[in-house]
Amino acid sequence: MTGILFTLGVLALAVFGVWAWSVRSHADDLAAWDTLETTFEVMDRSLTPLGHSEAPPCEDEQDGSLTRSYPPSTGPQAAAVIGYLTQLGWSEQSASERPNLDPSVLARLTKDSGGRDLTITVSGPGLNRLVGSVAGRSPGSMVGCLGR
Repeated sequence: MTGILFTLGVLALAVFGVWAWSVRSHADDLAAWDTLETTFEVMDRSLTPLGHSEAPPCEDEQDGSLTRSYPPSTGPQAAAVIGYLTQLGWSEQSASERPNLDPSVLARLTKDSGGRDLTITVSGPGLNRLVGSVAGRSPGSMVGCLGR
């Protein structure tokens, strides 16, 4: 009987540890998501998009995502969007750091948020042409998505 109670106690402690770790991990994922969402909200005030979508971590998939699409006849130039994000503290990856990307991807920008690497991808026909879309991704952890 003592062995059974000890085993149940150890098992309960292990389950509690996994639960606590997943809650903490999910809180970190959401903090990184908030940083990305704030960037897009600030950008929306200056560069109004035509369409958008948002999905925080664990909603549709493990990672969180934000997208903004712009009309083909109006909107900012891709270079202006990239410059704007760079002024907000985002770093542009060089072409050698982002091999095998779609040719319509004009820039990939990154930023660290509490140990999570956020990315924004700017797509369009060219830097001096109107931007097509801006997509942001906030990583989520598999452990953080447990039970959500």
